[in-house]
Amino acid sequence: MDKYILLTHSVFTHIEFELHLKNMLLSQIPIAIDPVVRVIADDLGRIAWNSFLALVPLTLSFFLFNKPRSSIFCWSTYILLGISFVIGIKKYNNGNLLEALERIVMSLWGVRIFFIAISVGLIIILAIVDRRLRSNRDRSIFWWMGLFLFLAILPNAPYILTDIIHFYEAVRTLDSVWAITLIIVPIYIIFIGLGWFCYVCSLVNIDEYLHKYHLDRYTSTIELSLHLLCAIGIYIGRFIRFNSWSLVTQPKYFLSILPGELIGKFPVIVILLTFLIITILYAICKPIIVKSSLYSH
Repeated sequence: MDKYILLTHSVFTHIEFELHLKNMLLSQIPIAIDPVVRVIADDLGRIAWNSFLALVPLTLSFFLFNKPRSSIFCWSTYILLGISFVIGIKKYNNGNLLEALERIVMSLWGVRIFFIAISVGLIIILAIVDRRLRSNRDRSIFWWMGLFLFLAILPNAPYILTDIIHFYEAVRTLDSVWAITLIIVPIYIIFIGLGWFCYVCSLVNIDEYLHKYHLDRYTSTIELSLHLLCAIGIYIGRFIRFNSWSLVTQPKYFLSILPGELIGKFPVIVILLTFLIITILYAICKPIIVKSSLYSH
Protein backbone atom coordinates (compact mmCIF):
# COMPACT_ATOMS: atom_id res chain seq x y z
CA MET A 1 0.00 0.00 0.00
CA ASP A 2 2.80 2.39 0.89
CA LYS A 3 4.52 1.59 -2.41
CA TYR A 4 1.29 2.36 -4.25
CA ILE A 5 0.98 5.71 -2.44
CA LEU A 6 4.61 6.55 -3.19
CA LEU A 7 4.16 5.59 -6.85
CA THR A 8 1.02 7.70 -7.14
CA HIS A 9 2.74 10.64 -5.47
CA SER A 10 5.69 10.27 -7.84
CA VAL A 11 3.41 10.25 -10.88
CA PHE A 12 1.52 13.35 -9.73
CA THR A 13 4.79 15.09 -8.93
CA HIS A 14 6.07 14.30 -12.40
CA ILE A 15 2.85 15.57 -13.98
CA GLU A 16 3.00 18.78 -11.94
CA PHE A 17 6.61 19.26 -12.99
CA GLU A 18 5.71 18.82 -16.68
CA LEU A 19 2.80 21.24 -16.36
CA HIS A 20 5.04 23.79 -14.65
CA LEU A 21 7.69 23.39 -17.34
CA LYS A 22 5.05 23.72 -20.08
CA ASN A 23 3.59 26.87 -18.52
CA MET A 24 7.07 28.32 -18.13
CA LEU A 25 7.90 27.66 -21.79
CA LEU A 26 4.56 29.06 -22.94
CA SER A 27 5.16 32.19 -20.90
CA GLN A 28 8.45 32.67 -22.72
CA ILE A 29 6.92 32.45 -26.20
CA PRO A 30 5.54 36.03 -26.26
CA ILE A 31 8.94 37.27 -25.06
CA ALA A 32 10.67 35.44 -27.89
CA ILE A 33 8.10 36.33 -30.56
CA ASP A 34 7.61 39.99 -29.67
CA PRO A 35 10.97 41.22 -31.09
CA VAL A 36 10.35 39.25 -34.30
CA VAL A 37 6.88 40.79 -34.68
CA ARG A 38 8.30 44.27 -34.11
CA VAL A 39 11.07 43.74 -36.67
CA ILE A 40 8.61 42.45 -39.27
CA ALA A 41 6.17 45.28 -38.54
CA ASP A 42 8.92 47.88 -38.92
CA ASP A 43 10.17 46.38 -42.20
CA LEU A 44 6.85 45.37 -43.78
CA GLY A 45 5.92 48.79 -45.16
CA ARG A 46 9.35 49.37 -46.68
CA ILE A 47 9.52 45.85 -48.14
CA ALA A 48 6.04 46.16 -49.66
CA TRP A 49 6.67 49.62 -51.11
CA ASN A 50 10.04 48.71 -52.60
CA SER A 51 8.49 45.56 -54.04
CA PHE A 52 5.79 47.71 -55.65
CA LEU A 53 8.43 49.97 -57.21
CA ALA A 54 10.25 46.89 -58.55
CA LEU A 55 7.04 45.44 -60.00
CA VAL A 56 6.11 48.66 -61.82
CA PRO A 57 8.83 48.45 -64.53
CA LEU A 58 8.10 44.75 -65.01
CA THR A 59 4.41 45.51 -65.52
CA LEU A 60 5.25 48.34 -67.93
CA SER A 61 7.54 46.03 -69.90
CA PHE A 62 4.56 43.73 -70.54
CA PHE A 63 2.77 46.52 -72.39
CA LEU A 64 5.77 48.29 -73.92
CA PHE A 65 7.91 45.39 -75.10
CA ASN A 66 6.67 41.87 -74.67
CA LYS A 67 4.02 40.01 -72.70
CA PRO A 68 5.22 36.56 -71.58
CA ARG A 69 3.32 33.52 -72.81
CA SER A 70 2.34 32.56 -69.25
CA SER A 71 -0.92 34.24 -68.25
CA ILE A 72 -0.38 33.01 -64.69
CA PHE A 73 2.89 34.94 -64.55
CA CYS A 74 1.24 38.11 -65.86
CA TRP A 75 -1.75 37.98 -63.53
CA SER A 76 0.44 37.10 -60.54
CA THR A 77 2.48 40.21 -61.31
CA TYR A 78 -0.65 42.38 -61.45
CA ILE A 79 -1.98 40.96 -58.18
CA LEU A 80 1.35 41.40 -56.39
CA LEU A 81 1.54 44.94 -57.76
CA GLY A 82 -1.83 45.80 -56.20
CA ILE A 83 -1.16 44.07 -52.88
CA SER A 84 2.30 45.62 -52.45
CA PHE A 85 0.88 49.06 -53.30
CA VAL A 86 -1.91 48.83 -50.73
CA ILE A 87 0.39 47.54 -47.97
CA GLY A 88 3.33 49.74 -48.85
CA ILE A 89 1.50 53.04 -49.18
CA LYS A 90 0.02 52.66 -45.70
CA LYS A 91 3.41 53.34 -44.17
CA TYR A 92 3.07 56.98 -45.20
CA ASN A 93 0.19 57.65 -42.84
CA ASN A 94 0.20 55.17 -39.94
CA GLY A 95 -1.86 52.52 -41.64
CA ASN A 96 -4.66 54.69 -43.05
CA LEU A 97 -4.73 54.02 -46.79
CA LEU A 98 -7.20 56.75 -47.79
CA GLU A 99 -5.44 59.43 -45.76
CA ALA A 100 -2.10 58.29 -47.20
CA LEU A 101 -3.40 58.64 -50.76
CA GLU A 102 -4.89 62.04 -49.95
CA ARG A 103 -1.62 63.14 -48.38
CA ILE A 104 0.43 62.18 -51.44
CA VAL A 105 -2.01 63.74 -53.91
CA MET A 106 -2.30 66.95 -51.90
CA SER A 107 1.46 67.25 -51.47
CA LEU A 108 1.95 66.90 -55.21
CA TRP A 109 -0.92 69.32 -55.84
CA GLY A 110 0.45 71.94 -53.49
CA VAL A 111 4.04 71.72 -54.65
CA ARG A 112 3.56 71.22 -58.37
CA ILE A 113 0.05 72.41 -59.26
CA PHE A 114 1.32 74.23 -62.35
CA PHE A 115 3.36 71.24 -63.47
CA ILE A 116 0.37 68.91 -63.04
CA ALA A 117 -1.93 71.26 -64.98
CA ILE A 118 0.57 71.45 -67.86
CA SER A 119 1.01 67.67 -67.83
CA VAL A 120 -2.74 67.05 -68.02
CA GLY A 121 -3.00 69.53 -70.87
CA LEU A 122 -0.17 67.85 -72.78
CA ILE A 123 -1.75 64.43 -72.30
CA ILE A 124 -5.04 65.70 -73.73
CA ILE A 125 -3.25 67.27 -76.69
CA LEU A 126 -1.23 64.11 -77.30
CA ALA A 127 -4.38 62.02 -77.18
CA ILE A 128 -5.89 64.18 -79.93
CA VAL A 129 -2.90 64.23 -82.28
CA ASP A 130 -1.55 60.78 -81.44
CA ARG A 131 -2.93 59.06 -84.55
CA ARG A 132 -1.51 61.71 -86.86
CA LEU A 133 1.98 61.85 -85.37
CA ARG A 134 2.78 58.17 -84.95
CA SER A 135 4.30 56.24 -87.83
CA ASN A 136 4.24 52.86 -86.06
CA ARG A 137 1.43 51.65 -83.84
CA ASP A 138 3.87 50.08 -81.39
CA ARG A 139 5.82 53.32 -80.99
CA SER A 140 3.19 55.97 -80.50
CA ILE A 141 3.71 59.05 -78.37
CA PHE A 142 2.19 57.20 -75.45
CA TRP A 143 4.71 54.42 -76.04
CA TRP A 144 7.56 56.91 -75.71
CA MET A 145 5.99 58.37 -72.57
CA GLY A 146 5.75 54.86 -71.15
CA LEU A 147 9.38 54.24 -72.10
CA PHE A 148 10.47 57.35 -70.19
CA LEU A 149 8.51 56.22 -67.14
CA PHE A 150 9.99 52.74 -67.47
CA LEU A 151 13.57 54.08 -67.56
CA ALA A 152 12.93 56.40 -64.61
CA ILE A 153 11.58 53.62 -62.40
CA LEU A 154 13.72 50.67 -63.59
CA PRO A 155 16.60 51.29 -61.10
CA ASN A 156 14.17 50.58 -58.26
CA ALA A 157 14.25 46.86 -59.15
CA PRO A 158 17.99 46.18 -58.70
CA TYR A 159 18.06 48.77 -55.91
CA ILE A 160 16.46 46.12 -53.69
CA LEU A 161 19.82 44.33 -53.69
CA THR A 162 21.15 47.10 -51.44
CA ASP A 163 18.42 46.41 -48.88
CA ILE A 164 20.73 43.73 -47.56
CA ILE A 165 21.80 46.42 -45.07
CA HIS A 166 18.32 46.26 -43.52
CA PHE A 167 18.68 42.50 -43.23
CA TYR A 168 21.86 43.10 -41.25
CA GLU A 169 20.01 45.54 -38.98
CA ALA A 170 17.21 43.00 -38.42
CA VAL A 171 19.72 40.28 -37.53
CA ARG A 172 21.42 42.58 -35.04
CA THR A 173 18.08 43.32 -33.38
CA LEU A 174 17.18 39.66 -32.76
CA ASP A 175 18.89 37.25 -30.39
CA SER A 176 17.11 34.09 -31.53
CA VAL A 177 19.01 32.11 -34.14
CA TRP A 178 15.83 30.18 -34.99
CA ALA A 179 13.85 33.37 -35.59
CA ILE A 180 16.58 34.70 -37.87
CA THR A 181 16.93 31.41 -39.77
CA LEU A 182 13.25 30.50 -40.14
CA ILE A 183 11.62 33.92 -40.49
CA ILE A 184 13.96 36.82 -41.31
CA VAL A 185 16.21 35.01 -43.79
CA PRO A 186 13.32 33.61 -45.92
CA ILE A 187 11.58 37.00 -45.96
CA TYR A 188 14.67 38.77 -47.28
CA ILE A 189 15.53 36.01 -49.75
CA ILE A 190 12.05 36.32 -51.27
CA PHE A 191 12.14 40.13 -51.15
CA ILE A 192 15.57 40.58 -52.73
CA GLY A 193 14.93 37.73 -55.17
CA LEU A 194 11.68 39.37 -56.29
CA GLY A 195 13.40 42.68 -57.04
CA TRP A 196 16.15 41.04 -59.04
CA PHE A 197 13.69 38.78 -60.86
CA CYS A 198 11.69 41.86 -61.91
CA TYR A 199 14.84 43.48 -63.28
CA VAL A 200 15.98 40.48 -65.28
CA CYS A 201 12.51 39.83 -66.72
CA SER A 202 12.13 43.50 -67.67
CA LEU A 203 15.34 43.38 -69.69
CA VAL A 204 14.43 40.01 -71.21
CA ASN A 205 11.19 41.59 -72.42
CA ILE A 206 13.26 44.32 -74.08
CA ASP A 207 15.38 41.64 -75.74
CA GLU A 208 12.23 39.96 -77.05
CA TYR A 209 11.04 43.29 -78.43
CA LEU A 210 14.37 43.92 -80.20
CA HIS A 211 14.30 40.41 -81.61
CA LYS A 212 10.77 40.98 -82.93
CA TYR A 213 11.93 44.01 -84.91
CA HIS A 214 15.22 42.40 -86.01
CA LEU A 215 17.31 44.71 -83.83
CA ASP A 216 19.27 41.99 -82.03
CA ARG A 217 22.58 43.72 -82.80
CA TYR A 218 21.68 46.42 -80.28
CA THR A 219 20.82 44.01 -77.46
CA SER A 220 24.20 43.98 -75.68
CA THR A 221 24.62 47.76 -75.99
CA ILE A 222 21.17 48.45 -74.57
CA GLU A 223 21.61 45.94 -71.74
CA LEU A 224 24.96 47.43 -70.69
CA SER A 225 23.52 50.94 -70.92
CA LEU A 226 20.63 49.96 -68.66
CA HIS A 227 23.03 48.32 -66.21
CA LEU A 228 24.98 51.58 -66.04
CA LEU A 229 21.78 53.62 -65.69
CA CYS A 230 20.67 51.44 -62.79
CA ALA A 231 24.11 51.62 -61.14
CA ILE A 232 23.88 55.42 -61.22
CA GLY A 233 20.28 55.27 -59.98
CA ILE A 234 21.24 52.97 -57.11
CA TYR A 235 24.00 55.35 -56.03
CA ILE A 236 21.61 58.32 -56.20
CA GLY A 237 19.01 56.48 -54.13
CA ARG A 238 21.32 54.91 -51.55
CA PHE A 239 23.83 57.72 -50.97
CA ILE A 240 22.20 60.98 -52.15
CA ARG A 241 18.79 59.74 -50.93
CA PHE A 242 16.80 60.80 -54.00
CA ASN A 243 14.23 58.58 -55.66
CA SER A 244 12.41 58.38 -58.98
CA TRP A 245 9.69 60.76 -57.78
CA SER A 246 12.27 63.51 -57.21
CA LEU A 247 12.12 64.16 -60.95
CA VAL A 248 8.54 65.36 -60.37
CA THR A 249 8.50 66.69 -56.81
CA GLN A 250 11.97 68.37 -56.81
CA PRO A 251 13.08 68.64 -60.46
CA LYS A 252 15.04 71.89 -60.19
CA TYR A 253 16.87 70.93 -56.99
CA PHE A 254 17.43 67.39 -58.27
CA LEU A 255 19.02 68.51 -61.54
CA SER A 256 21.10 71.26 -59.89
CA ILE A 257 22.68 69.10 -57.19
CA LEU A 258 23.06 65.87 -59.17
CA PRO A 259 26.14 66.66 -61.35
CA GLY A 260 28.25 67.71 -58.37
CA GLU A 261 27.27 64.62 -56.38
CA LEU A 262 28.33 62.25 -59.17
CA ILE A 263 31.78 63.77 -59.68
CA GLY A 264 34.48 62.37 -57.46
CA LYS A 265 36.50 59.25 -56.74
CA PHE A 266 34.02 57.67 -54.32
CA PRO A 267 30.85 57.89 -56.49
CA VAL A 268 32.74 56.70 -59.58
CA ILE A 269 34.15 53.66 -57.75
CA VAL A 270 30.77 52.77 -56.22
CA ILE A 271 28.94 53.17 -59.53
CA LEU A 272 31.50 51.07 -61.45
CA LEU A 273 31.48 48.37 -58.78
CA THR A 274 27.67 48.30 -58.79
CA PHE A 275 27.69 48.16 -62.58
CA LEU A 276 30.06 45.19 -62.49
CA ILE A 277 27.93 43.31 -59.94
CA ILE A 278 24.72 43.92 -61.89
CA THR A 279 26.36 42.85 -65.16
CA ILE A 280 27.73 39.60 -63.73
CA LEU A 281 24.50 38.67 -61.93
CA TYR A 282 22.45 39.44 -65.02
CA ALA A 283 24.73 37.32 -67.22
CA ILE A 284 24.20 34.41 -64.81
CA CYS A 285 20.43 34.78 -64.41
CA LYS A 286 19.35 35.76 -67.92
CA PRO A 287 19.87 32.31 -69.53
CA ILE A 288 17.89 30.69 -66.70
CA ILE A 289 14.92 33.03 -67.23
CA VAL A 290 15.04 32.79 -71.03
CA LYS A 291 15.04 28.98 -70.95
CA SER A 292 12.24 28.81 -68.39
CA SER A 293 8.63 28.10 -69.28
CA LEU A 294 7.90 31.82 -69.01
CA TYR A 295 9.74 32.63 -72.23
CA SER A 296 10.57 29.37 -73.99
CA HIS A 297 8.96 29.13 -77.42
